[in-house]
Amino acid sequence: MPTRPSHQLLLAVLSAPANLPDGSARAPHVHMVMLPPAQPDGAPAPAPAAPRAASPLRALARPLLLAARPVLRSPRVRQLALRILKRFPTLYQRAYRMVMASGSAAPAAARAGADHVAALSPRANAILRALRTLDRAEPRADGKPRLAFVAPLPPQRSGIATYSTELLMELTAHADIELVAAQDEVRMPPSLAHLPLRSAAWFDEHGAGYDQVLYQLGNSPLHSHMFALMARHPGVVVLHDFFLGGALVHAQMSGAAPHAWREALFHSHGYLAVRASEAAAASGRGQVHKDWPASLPVLEGATRTIVHSQHARRLAADWYGPGATGRIDVIPHPRTPPETLDRAAARAALGIAPDCFLVCSFGFVAPHKLTHELLQAWTDSNLHRERDCALVLVGANHDSPYGMEVEALIRRASPNANIRIAGWTDDDTYRQYLQAADVGVQLRTNAQGESSGAVLDCMNYGLATIVNANGSMAEFPDDAVWRLADAFAVAELTAALEQLRRDPERRRLLGQHAVALLDASFRPAKCARQYLDTLTQARADTAARHAAWRAALARAAPQDEAALQRLAATLADAEAARQPGTRRQLLVDVSECVRPGAAFDALTAAQLRELLAQDSAGLRVEPVYLDTTADPPRYRQGRNAAGRLLGLGWPVQDEPVLDVHAGDIFYAPDAAAPALAAAAQAGLLAAWRARGVTVNLLVRAPGDAEAARTIGADRLLCGSDAVARALQQQA
Repeated sequence: MPTRPSHQLLLAVLSAPANLPDGSARAPHVHMVMLPPAQPDGAPAPAPAAPRAASPLRALARPLLLAARPVLRSPRVRQLALRILKRFPTLYQRAYRMVMASGSAAPAAARAGADHVAALSPRANAILRALRTLDRAEPRADGKPRLAFVAPLPPQRSGIATYSTELLMELTAHADIELVAAQDEVRMPPSLAHLPLRSAAWFDEHGAGYDQVLYQLGNSPLHSHMFALMARHPGVVVLHDFFLGGALVHAQMSGAAPHAWREALFHSHGYLAVRASEAAAASGRGQVHKDWPASLPVLEGATRTIVHSQHARRLAADWYGPGATGRIDVIPHPRTPPETLDRAAARAALGIAPDCFLVCSFGFVAPHKLTHELLQAWTDSNLHRERDCALVLVGANHDSPYGMEVEALIRRASPNANIRIAGWTDDDTYRQYLQAADVGVQLRTNAQGESSGAVLDCMNYGLATIVNANGSMAEFPDDAVWRLADAFAVAELTAALEQLRRDPERRRLLGQHAVALLDASFRPAKCARQYLDTLTQARADTAARHAAWRAALARAAPQDEAALQRLAATLADAEAARQPGTRRQLLVDVSECVRPGAAFDALTAAQLRELLAQDSAGLRVEPVYLDTTADPPRYRQGRNAAGRLLGLGWPVQDEPVLDVHAGDIFYAPDAAAPALAAAAQAGLLAAWRARGVTVNLLVRAPGDAEAARTIGADRLLCGSDAVARALQQQA
């Protein structure tokens, strides 16, 4: 047997399917696993890692963050501050590290609202909040549903604000819509000006009175207020970006939702991500909020989720497992046909000659849009030497060293290169460039679930559009766009530009097919019908759930708050028994390590470290312990024990009660542990097995075989022939 333990084998055994328990006393499976060598007699177990002392950076972070919050809440001042910081990379990194240090996971008591009950699991708390408002949200028997539409709105400089107006034009006939926005000024088109407008603060207090809520959620500070609203008033979420770190970090920094980023990171990705992000933030390596999507709380809390591409839906499965896609609908990003198409007038207004071959790239200049590659392809081509060819970047330059490099590349090009940055343009000028252009170039790298509105704009105006097969852009058919490989060579882009310059018929056909594709699938009326289907399904699901809760309320007739909490816990257990979780959980019992003065024994520590280091989309490793102070006993997350073991820098945590679902896996690394016997005596493990949880016990010594048999398990694991023989004798 190798001297190095095979924790991969342990994980494989624990994850393997098991026959569903039937309540009988059937013999459990016995598995041999390789265990690490025993410690020599008298050798002490490794001491748990001590919490890190607060660094001067952490000490400074909190007061500076509090002082910065008024700045962060003002979009104009925030943009100016970021513009200055990004031009000094070292200063920017220090500020970023300070902000991230201030956000290390806070105790749950600091996160929980006044209505949070520590004795209940997160699911039970959510049900309890709903039970308290059911009598104030009776469903309407007839008439159009009352819908809260939560989004950034015009005149915000946001593609989602424009998107929202297009969608609202179609939805207003089917619902009584009220707008919810967190901005000082809203200017809606005349046809939508009659819609009532509510502030986010007002909606926070009165949101329970709506039949449904529709959130437009993107990854920018404009959306940071929505996380607290979604937690209190769940609804259908249109997820414009699968990665939400930018919005979450701003919510945390500004105080809109304190600890939002760290909590979403931990819930979505577990201890592996928290450890990696702490290390990255401490060392100044990169911006850690861009490495992890942290969107699982949104997916789990939404009544349904809408994304705009199959790529975004696949990201959910890739990061969180197949169970995350069950309530995600794919609806195309709508585009309204242009009202006018007057190429000559647009060129005259922009001062562009009628015979100029005009190539445009639309949207903010940014590293992920591969602007360097476009500039290189242009200067490598014959086009930059022809006076009747021009390249215009229609969008604001990046306020960072990258933007300065773009400007330097343009200056170094030949005097005849005819390249310029138009900067930010108003809507009319933007549309003029779309009418004036011959070719659009929209490139991406590291797509994170977003759908490019600029690509659709180019196609909508009948432009021959060059894209690369990155993210959702890979889903466009070959006859509607000129599609390069995801990782294309600059020479391929150069060749595409030169060929489209020579071939006006190819340009015409690409534009024609692009418009036909949008007519078939992307027009607002068609997309709105799909929206209505999603809203109808979500409303029906919610109504059925609420009807079941109302019936339970009527049967139980709780007379006080304690009885209402017990009902919420019962309903949560019943739902968990019927519905598998988004991801399976591997629950590792560390009960013997959480007692005052207790330390991890060597075997448990070694196994848990390795299991927590596993990166599996469909399985979350969660240390847990039995809380015997509760009546009845219940398992909680072992956050503090895991934090000590991994040396995490977070403060002492409150530890939520577990939500356990069918398909979860329970593993006790010592079948003889007293806490395990207590859990079995309380009937907890038997209830879990009846729910579809597999119970796995590690039998360390032959003398523990009989005790392990009496506890009741689906699998008994052992690491030696002697233990295996003892288990067989007990069979």
